[in-house]
Amino acid sequence: MAGCATEQVAARLALPLVQGQYEAIQEEPDVVLAERAIPASLKMMEGLLKDDAENPELLLRLSEGFCGYAFSFLEDTDPTRAAATYVRGRDYAFRAVLAGAGGLDLKQTNLPDFGAALSALGESQLPALFWLGQCWGGWLALSLDNPQALADISRLQKLIDRLLELGPEYHYGGPHLLAGVFYGGRSRMLGGDHEKARAHFEENLRLTGGRYLATRYMYAKTLAVQSQDRPLFEQQLKAVEVAASDEIPGQRLANEVAKLRSKTLLETADELF
Repeated sequence: MAGCATEQVAARLALPLVQGQYEAIQEEPDVVLAERAIPASLKMMEGLLKDDAENPELLLRLSEGFCGYAFSFLEDTDPTRAAATYVRGRDYAFRAVLAGAGGLDLKQTNLPDFGAALSALGESQLPALFWLGQCWGGWLALSLDNPQALADISRLQKLIDRLLELGPEYHYGGPHLLAGVFYGGRSRMLGGDHEKARAHFEENLRLTGGRYLATRYMYAKTLAVQSQDRPLFEQQLKAVEVAASDEIPGQRLANEVAKLRSKTLLETADELF
């Protein structure tokens, strides 16, 4: 028992290093360097988690890390692996909620009780719930041919609604971006709502001043393509092209990734429209 306690203390003493690594990666301007560094960082955190399995900070960073890695480096090249990576991040987010919410296991909560369970969670759980939504939404977007994904749409919608109640400005207007992708990334036949999507994307752009470039990229990739609005598609991607990557220093990597992915997406315009 003493040995286990010592290992747990050692894991917690390492948390400032984890935070430092996280900040350094988010500020990294070299996308290739970041892509090579992130897996080692994630495995280091998983190693620390073995000695402190219910540490909410480690669980949260792992959820965010796997989600970001899937979005930034896997979606375009290996969507199957990206979907599996999103699930991995989602499971860490479920565990983060469980660790920080007095034993509330959202993963095992059925649909009729899911909304009430979310209502019982306050602002202290906003970060874990946000990354849960990000990972879940990323997986769903890549898995619309999976019956489980269709069954999960209602639960994800309830989660997004709760995020918009708890903190619509959190993580650069992230709940609005998540809602925009959720409603804009599906056809109307599959429950998409283009008017809602547009409103959420525009609200995110207002909150961030358009400096968080992933919003413009996702606006083009989802709603503009689904609604076959080529002028909107080109407007958003060309705005990313001319934007500075360093306007949000703590999100330099995210903006650099958005610029690269926007360039690639713009090159496919004739195929999409």
